[in-house]
Formats: sequence, C-alpha cells, structure tokens
Amino acid sequence: MKSLLKVILWFPATIACLFFTISTYGQFSRTRGFQGLIRQEITDFKNKPVTFAALPKVAFEIKTALAKEDARPLIIERYLQSYNSPMQGMGDYIVKTSDRFNLDPYLVIAIAQQESNLGKLMPPNCHNAWGWGIHSAGTLCFESWNEGINTFISGLAEKYLAYGLRTPEEIMTRYNATSPGGAWAKGVNQFLEDLQTGSW
Repeated sequence: MKSLLKVILWFPATIACLFFTISTYGQFSRTRGFQGLIRQEITDFKNKPVTFAALPKVAFEIKTALAKEDARPLIIERYLQSYNSPMQGMGDYIVKTSDRFNLDPYLVIAIAQQESNLGKLMPPNCHNAWGWGIHSAGTLCFESWNEGINTFISGLAEKYLAYGLRTPEEIMTRYNATSPGGAWAKGVNQFLEDLQTGSW
C-alpha cells in the first residue's frame, strides 16, 4: 500500500518540479545582463576566501535583478563601485536614460572609462566623465550627474547614432578622429567586453 502511494505521489511531484524548473529558466533567460552578473559573481567567489565568512548580500541583489528582469543597473553600479567612480549611484539613471534614447548603457560607461577613468580625471565638480564639449576654448561642465548623463546620452544619440555611427570605430571618426591607430575605439571595445562578460 505504501509503495502504491509513493508511486501515485511521485508523478504529480515530478510534474510540479519540472514546471518550476522550466518557469525559473524562462525568468533567467528574460533578464537582461544576467549572464554577465553571474560571471562577475563566480569570479568574485573564486577570488575571495570564504572560510567563516558571512553570507553575502549577492543573492538578494540577484533576486532583485531577476524581479526587475534587468540586471544592467546592478552590473553598472558594481562596475562603478569597483573603480571607485564619482558616478556611483547613477547606474539606474544611466540605464533608463540610455533606454529612452535607444542607446547601449554599457557604451556610455565604456566611453566614460576611456575618457576620464569613470569621472576621476576631470575638472572638480564638472560632472562630465565623457569629455563632451571639450575643446580649445575650454571644458563643458554640468551642474549635476543627472544633467551630464542626460546631455551626453541625448547628444550621442542625436549627433552620432542618428547618422548611423553605432560602433566605437564608427563613433571614433567624429568623437576622437585623431586617435592614433584607433586606440580610442580599442579601449572602448575592451571596456564594453569587460561590462558584457562581467570580467573586471
């Protein structure tokens, strides 16, 4: 009798487990940037001692990213924190503004990394990590990071993407045409790859 009960219960339990696995996989596959986030966590886990360590808050952050179906703000925020950027806290705003202009937010961060080491190499309180509007007459500064981010992203969309310049190599032809041997585009591409793979 017990064996029969086990057999009868096994079938619905198996179906429920299969359904849960498939629905969870679907959630992972819809989350933008999830693979890069997981790669970053695996790298962090391998490189840090964990003996007697407190449980990290990573699980909560990954759960939050899954609930939002977009891990890009978290990835960008982690990237900014790892380089101690003055733009920390702006990851979500960068993603939302980039999405509004149909622009890759990782490109925004990669250009900032190439131009000013994520805002660390710019005039004080300038809020211009992209070298936007810098010329022989002076430097264009903004009142806040929100203003700088919005101006840069909208300008990049209107003056570059609208003319079909989408890749770092294409953008470089106008943004930094004097870059020797394409060094500017190579740097931006390297930072893009770091962000997309979570290997920084």
